[in-house]
Amino acid sequence: MFPQQPTWSNSRINLLQRCPRAFVLRYGLAQVSRHHERGEILSIAFQIQTPWILLHQTVREVILDYVEDHGNGTVWSNGLIRARFKMDFEKAMRTRNRLIERIQVHNHHTSFQEKRPEQHLIDMGIETCIALIQHPEIQNLLAQGSIKRIELTTPTQHGRWKVYSAPDFIHCGPKGNSLIKLNLYGLPSRNNRERQAALTRLYGDQKSTVVLFSLKERKWIVNRIIPTNDQVQESLNLVENDVEKMESILSQVGRNNDLSLIPLADSYRSCMHCSVRFLCPSQHGLEKAKAEQRTLMCQ
Repeated sequence: MFPQQPTWSNSRINLLQRCPRAFVLRYGLAQVSRHHERGEILSIAFQIQTPWILLHQTVREVILDYVEDHGNGTVWSNGLIRARFKMDFEKAMRTRNRLIERIQVHNHHTSFQEKRPEQHLIDMGIETCIALIQHPEIQNLLAQGSIKRIELTTPTQHGRWKVYSAPDFIHCGPKGNSLIKLNLYGLPSRNNRERQAALTRLYGDQKSTVVLFSLKERKWIVNRIIPTNDQVQESLNLVENDVEKMESILSQVGRNNDLSLIPLADSYRSCMHCSVRFLCPSQHGLEKAKAEQRTLMCQ
C-alpha cells in the first residue's frame, strides 16, 4: 500500500522503529486519504512540532540563510542574527498554535497545547546560531570558494526508490567539493555518522568530503569523512532493507485500512510527544492498548 514511490529518509525509518502505527498513519493513510476529513486531520497533526524541535528547525534556517547571503556578499551583524532568529521562531510558534486550533475545530484534543515563545529558548537559539557562524571551520569555508544551498527535500534516485539524505549546502573550494550537513539533535554514533556520510556522498562525487557539524550539549563538534565506495554500497544495502520493512508494514493495512494488527509504539516515551496519539488506542495507556491488541491477534 505504498501510496507513492518507495522512499527512504532518516525520519521515515526512525518513525517506523519507534512506532509502526504512527508510520502507517503518516506515510500511508495521510497520503491516500488527504482529500477526506480524517486525512486532513492527520496531515495537520503531523505538522505540529514541539517548541524544542521548532527551535532547532529555526536554527537551521537562519544559518542556511546567513551562509547563502554571505555568498552573495551580504554579511549579517550579530544584532541582525538575533532579530532574525527571534522573528522566525515566534512566527513558527504562531503557526504551531494555529495548527492546534485547526485540530480543535474538528473536536479533537491533541497532547499539544498552545504556547507562547519562551525567552530562554530564543536566547538558546541565538547563541547556537552565533556559535556555528563564528566556528573556525565555517569561517574557513566562507573565506574560500563558493557555497550552494541544497534543500533537504531534494532526493536522489536509486533503482526504484528515492533516497533523502541531502547536505545542507555544498562548498566548492580549491581542494575539491565538501558536502556540509548539520546534525542539530546530538552527536550520532560513529557507525551512524559513517552511514550518514555515505548516503550524503550521493550528492557529490567519489572525492567529495562530507563535513558533519553536530550539536552536542550546545557545542558544535566537527567530523570530516571521505566515504569509500564500499561504505556507500553497504549503506544502500541497508536502505533497501529499510524500504522492504516499510513496504511490509504498509501491506498489512489492507484495502479496508485496518490498523488493528499494526504494532504500537516501542515504549511509552515514544507516545509522549506523538502528533496523533489522540487517534490511537494508546491514548488510554500504551500497555492496555498492547494487551487488547494481543487479545485480538489470538482470536
